[in-house]
Amino acid sequence: MAPLRRFAAEAAAAGIKTVTGDIVANDLYFDRRFWCPSWPSNQWIHWYQAPVGALAFNDNCVDTIVRPGSSDGASAIVTLSPDVGYVDFTNSIKTTSSLKKHRSTGYGFYRDKLSNVVRAKGVYYQKGAAAESNFTVYDPSLYLATALRKALSDAGISVRGQVRRMAPSESLEGARLIAGNHVKLAEVVRFCNLNSQNLYAEMLLKTLGREVEGEGSFEAGGRAVGRFLEKVGIKPGEYVMADGSGLSPETNFSTMALTEILKYMYRHPSVNEFRDSLPLSGYEGSLASRLADGPYLGKIRAKTGYILRVSALSGYALTANGKTVAFSMVFNGFKGSNRYTIKPIQDKICRTIVDSSP
Repeated sequence: MAPLRRFAAEAAAAGIKTVTGDIVANDLYFDRRFWCPSWPSNQWIHWYQAPVGALAFNDNCVDTIVRPGSSDGASAIVTLSPDVGYVDFTNSIKTTSSLKKHRSTGYGFYRDKLSNVVRAKGVYYQKGAAAESNFTVYDPSLYLATALRKALSDAGISVRGQVRRMAPSESLEGARLIAGNHVKLAEVVRFCNLNSQNLYAEMLLKTLGREVEGEGSFEAGGRAVGRFLEKVGIKPGEYVMADGSGLSPETNFSTMALTEILKYMYRHPSVNEFRDSLPLSGYEGSLASRLADGPYLGKIRAKTGYILRVSALSGYALTANGKTVAFSMVFNGFKGSNRYTIKPIQDKICRTIVDSSP
């Protein structure tokens, strides 16, 4: 809520005491197709498949803390944050004294894809510690607008109208800027890559589509990226780009293409910003606990990637003789665990590169 509370404070400082009309969410910069059509069809409740709109708030998720009730069979305690009244939430999680039942049944959050009616179901262990989780919401623009109304109300500004989305026929002519915020693109890219934040990747893709192709969509974003890839030397037909995060199984790049992109970016004026967005071995993001031993600590900067039966690692390695090597590896259709089977192979390959003197 912090950014919205700042906006509300600036509105109050500007002398606004009452909003006589509606709070209108202008999300027309993007289209209103919130999900890539080739994403998994049953995972929209999870943070990594948050709906993609031109307006976003709290990663388009509601955070939760689940605590056990006072006795066996009592309702568990579920706290929502931020609780702005956007979702219709019902808690049916029961406390259990059985650790076996807790482990076998567990709990979860459920909603229809196009609904904000959320039900919490399952069991939680009576002696369990508080557990953090989250679930996505439907229509992120209205989520943001609802949260803004709450922030305005908390700042003493009454809102008489409703919360709604802006119609394509409406105009911003005569509008006056009261409050705003700017973030550098490099900061967004760094957060996106260090935290594997799919929503940021998708919003960046749609932004490219809007700025380059005049349309804030998955398809237009793909065309915009295609313009860049032609500069790299990667031609249409040599890859498929269905989304920005790679959550779609239809998005396909060869390791050769990914390595060519890494080589191109190493000579790009923005190389420092790009390279620094990649997790550093033993220190950051998805590589914080990998390649952290001895001579490999801090010698790999690379982005991980994972969907069902696909695991990737692409980036840069600093070799024993001080040279930088671009590399990419993608494992497809493997059996077994990504964590215990594939990652050790990737790490062994990275150690071999670091140990080399090309």
